[in-house]
Amino acid sequence: FWLKPFWLKCSSAQQALLRLLDSTWTPEMQRQSRPLRAAAAVALALWALASCFSAVSFVGPSSPKARGGRVVARVGAGYLERNGPRDADTPWSSAQATGPAGQSVFKKRPFGVLRYQPGSDGNGAMAKELVQQSRYPGDPQGQAFVAGVQDGWVVKSINGQDVSGLKFEAVMDMLDDEVADPRFSKSTELALQSEGRYAEAAELPLTIDWATTR
Repeated sequence: FWLKPFWLKCSSAQQALLRLLDSTWTPEMQRQSRPLRAAAAVALALWALASCFSAVSFVGPSSPKARGGRVVARVGAGYLERNGPRDADTPWSSAQATGPAGQSVFKKRPFGVLRYQPGSDGNGAMAKELVQQSRYPGDPQGQAFVAGVQDGWVVKSINGQDVSGLKFEAVMDMLDDEVADPRFSKSTELALQSEGRYAEAAELPLTIDWATTR
């Protein structure tokens, strides 16, 4: 039948709905006075056809590892091209990050910090745009929320190592906390090739001591 080219791309349930779509266009169905039933059948079958297409990937395999259906960048290279800055960001410098804050221990990646902002001197990393909930017990992306991390806290040390004076890209490599849009996987790869890695990812569990700006 006319949907045969898409047949093998569909599950058995989707195939059943596609059979229904094909049947709605037969002369017998057209002669019957049940337009609403036919329309409903067509709508269901078209949904199945769209599902078949959505299940097919037209993008080649990507080298970054996937977490939760998204691609992990794993690099500080090109980070700001993918994640920043924003008009509402307030400039700060690593020298200002001397105020007291808290300590957080992260057992999994990602931590739940959606974006980090560098200092105006290019050093340090400030937490921005946190995930505002923990969807289930042990949700990795709810860790920062559960730990009480605040927007504007600055990473002072990672596993006991002072990173307040390190380049932003080196801090990001150590945190390894970016979950990037798959659309940026190619640009991330190119940035890594041109810039290289700035630091190795810190081991888990990862302890962060935070500071606030004065």
